[in-house]
Amino acid sequence: MRIQTLLTIALFTFCGLGASAQGFEGSIYFTKSNMLDVTQYVYHVKGNLVRIDEMVEGSDELVATLIVNLETEEMIALSHERNLYMQRPTRTDDVSQKGTEIINGSLQRSIHGLNCSQIRVKNADADREVMYWVTTGNYSFFPKLLNILKRKDNFSTYYMSIPGMENKLPLMAQENTLLREKKGFLQVDKIEAKQLPAAMFAIPAGFEKVER
Repeated sequence: MRIQTLLTIALFTFCGLGASAQGFEGSIYFTKSNMLDVTQYVYHVKGNLVRIDEMVEGSDELVATLIVNLETEEMIALSHERNLYMQRPTRTDDVSQKGTEIINGSLQRSIHGLNCSQIRVKNADADREVMYWVTTGNYSFFPKLLNILKRKDNFSTYYMSIPGMENKLPLMAQENTLLREKKGFLQVDKIEAKQLPAAMFAIPAGFEKVER
């Protein structure tokens, strides 16, 4: 088991760090709410590797971690409570949104010192509109990550319907009904551009592999 674990770590880390070092490196802290529950995430990005930590609200305690290789599309989920890890299969679901209308607004605002533009995505049939405040930078990891995760929430699926988002990142988003009833929000709380250790993207020592 230990030899297998070490080989997995070496292969997974090599695939990610062998990619281009260009692009954002560091940590991005998110808060997401559906008006009932609040979830806090941290995206740690280094080359073609992204580590997603889900946190207990208001603390640094880890709930779960997903390590994603943007090049190979391999995903490894960590259970910190049980010291286990497993390989998550690549998703093939079609999460594209039908009937969305994209409205590029002229409004601008500064969030965390970054210039952001407003983009609204409406779906009349679903009675939903998501308003994004989007900044441009070295964020090519983000649309790649969404494409691999294939999340089915409106924040993700509506965003993926917007063309030309290769180097952009939403710093704030709000989901409403067409009558402006608030249904959820997403915001970036902090962006830290910094070098991250490769060990952050490896399977921790002592974790054992489980099969689905």
